[in-house]
Amino acid sequence: MEAVKNIKDIEKVKWDAFVKQHPQGTVFQTYEMCEVYWRTTHNQPIAIAAVTDGEIRGVLLALLMWNGNGIAKMFTVRSVIIGGPLVQNDDADVLKVLLRHYRKVLPISTIYSEIRPIYSMDSLASVLNDEGFIRKGHLNLILDVSKDQQVLWGGMHKERQRNVKHAEKNGLEYKEVVDKESIDGIVDVIKRTYKRKRVPMADFDLFLNAREALGEYIEFFAAFYEGKIIAGQIRLCYKDLVYAWFAGSDENHFKLRPNDFLMWNVICWAHDKGYKSFDFGGGGEPGKPYGVRDYKLKYGCQMFDYGRYLYYHRPLMYKIGEIGAKILIKR
Repeated sequence: MEAVKNIKDIEKVKWDAFVKQHPQGTVFQTYEMCEVYWRTTHNQPIAIAAVTDGEIRGVLLALLMWNGNGIAKMFTVRSVIIGGPLVQNDDADVLKVLLRHYRKVLPISTIYSEIRPIYSMDSLASVLNDEGFIRKGHLNLILDVSKDQQVLWGGMHKERQRNVKHAEKNGLEYKEVVDKESIDGIVDVIKRTYKRKRVPMADFDLFLNAREALGEYIEFFAAFYEGKIIAGQIRLCYKDLVYAWFAGSDENHFKLRPNDFLMWNVICWAHDKGYKSFDFGGGGEPGKPYGVRDYKLKYGCQMFDYGRYLYYHRPLMYKIGEIGAKILIKR
């Protein structure tokens, strides 16, 4: 078995065909997403394929990222594998090849690696453990959007329903947008949201690159009030899954309930387009209070503990960075 480490040496058609036919393949393992990472500031992709006789048997796409430069970069270099490595028929040997070559090509400055499953990886958990990855409980929140729309509405908390009706009564308008001006408006409101919450945000060029490289795999949605965007969502759509990527809203219009209004309309859009699942993203650690999880559950989501798998390349730097992040959040 050969490990191909340069994506330019991997046939795009074969790569995308492998991801598309794999039952756990997501947009985060596609050749197109690798292109997004390549083009974006403070991002670097690591792409590896396990190949036998010219046929792909496994792929791993990691995003190496950092914040700023100099000292900031020194304490923030990490590698994230969203969706996890994909291997044919859960073959342990293929996974070992991918992970061992992955560690060989990682820059020595990498502090830790984190696998963030979108589907259960329990069948490969023992191999990940043997390779040094530690599993930590972490919840994913999934909504089955294949249900009848009335059932979806009935599955929402009464408060969410009231908020949607309130927004409609106050004249909010929902749109799926494609023009640059509206997309820039969505990105702006999302960046302001992240700044308000003191959460690190990707560089602006991530969204420009995603729009260009992902094509039909990315959708932009907005809630308008009096012609102005007051809430926006960016969703990734691949096979049967809609993934909640980025979202934000204007704090000056919270009373109009734009978040619930927009979310409900995007759920309806996903249902009408024939998608089966809507991934609301992470719900924190099982057993620990988490307000974001409580909010998402009110849309009728189910919880799944797919966990996260961490490998500490530089444990001391990880601890220092963890302490520093907590200090910054409290400021």
